[in-house]
Amino acid sequence: MAYENEVVQEITGKTYDECRQKLFKLYEHDYQIVNKTVDWRPSGFLHLQKKPVTVVKYVVNHPKSYNPESVITSYASIKNEEETLAKNREALLQTLQQTIPNAQVSQLTKIIEDFKTDITQKIDNISADGKPESLRKIEELLEANEFSFSFITMIEQKLKSEILTQDMENFDIVERRTIDFIGETIQVQKAKAVRPPHVFILIGPTGVGKTTTLVKLAVQFIQKFTEENNKQKPEICFINTDNMRVGATEQLERWGKHLHSPVYKVEKTNDLKQIYENVKNNVDAIFIDTSGFSPNDATHIAKMKLLLEVPGLNPDVYLTMTASTKTKDLLNIMQNYEPFGYKSVIITKCDESEQFGNVISALHEKHKSISFITNGQVAARDIEEANIVDFLIRLKDFRVDRIHIEDRFGEDR
Repeated sequence: MAYENEVVQEITGKTYDECRQKLFKLYEHDYQIVNKTVDWRPSGFLHLQKKPVTVVKYVVNHPKSYNPESVITSYASIKNEEETLAKNREALLQTLQQTIPNAQVSQLTKIIEDFKTDITQKIDNISADGKPESLRKIEELLEANEFSFSFITMIEQKLKSEILTQDMENFDIVERRTIDFIGETIQVQKAKAVRPPHVFILIGPTGVGKTTTLVKLAVQFIQKFTEENNKQKPEICFINTDNMRVGATEQLERWGKHLHSPVYKVEKTNDLKQIYENVKNNVDAIFIDTSGFSPNDATHIAKMKLLLEVPGLNPDVYLTMTASTKTKDLLNIMQNYEPFGYKSVIITKCDESEQFGNVISALHEKHKSISFITNGQVAARDIEEANIVDFLIRLKDFRVDRIHIEDRFGEDR
């Protein structure tokens, strides 16, 4: 059959069969498909999505020989459809203008409300100074534990740099990482095996318990030495250089008698050198007590340093301070005793303090390690080798995961 005036048109549908059904309803068999494709076209709210659409191109068949009556009938039908469409055009436009925008506005309103709720929650989690609520809580906990301002600032900077933004609102994550960061700042120095005699010197201001702590170190040394040498007791001695405090030598002599160890007293500058030369080949350890001075008494500190400068002594020098000392004062003490070349500290009277942020802050700022802590007056038991886990457990109001910190900072890790 021949056709004239063939105009290519197109129709769309979800599938090819759907397009054919539409064409059949319009033209029955009086059409011819010339092409079919699948196209991706915008869809959904605000046309932000795309979906596949089947596109069928076709032509309507127009035979050369035709029945005029059928043409008239078809024309009348088309005319009626045009008139009907014209009548309903305004109503249809109004419906489209009202229905579609309202539907879009409804969806848009929901999106805005959801976004508003999300923003409100985030704002609620931010304090007045712009910090997330979790960070503000951590800051309060650190302050309650007497950490210094500089230490708290350092912790906050690490949290901001190492925790994802979305995780910053999770207090459990922030708290756990804070505890880890604190543990990472603590340096512990263990006692090292040295050729005898092992010389211990305790320095520090007045009232920190140097003499009692020195005796505790001696008792611990005896116990450890005995365990490691088939119950053979070591030979030790005490040397007192404290000529300032009344009864200092008598106190050491009482302990020396109890431990069956001699006590020597230094009265002149060269006495320590002479005593050391006399005993160094006969003892396993020497424990030297020193005078306590104000950390600001530079004159007496310089004299004591000169007194302790003995060739071949090679001592382990420990700065002794109390747990209750404020961070500022700890830093001042550490700075003024720096000429002694101490590498580690002993913190005493830990049983008299509940917060240790001051100690941790000062040690971190001065890059110093800690070796021992003391907890009471009983020489045989109230001294312990320092360990990171113990400091973290003592953090007040922090929820410390014991298993986690044991895995991270325990001595067996």
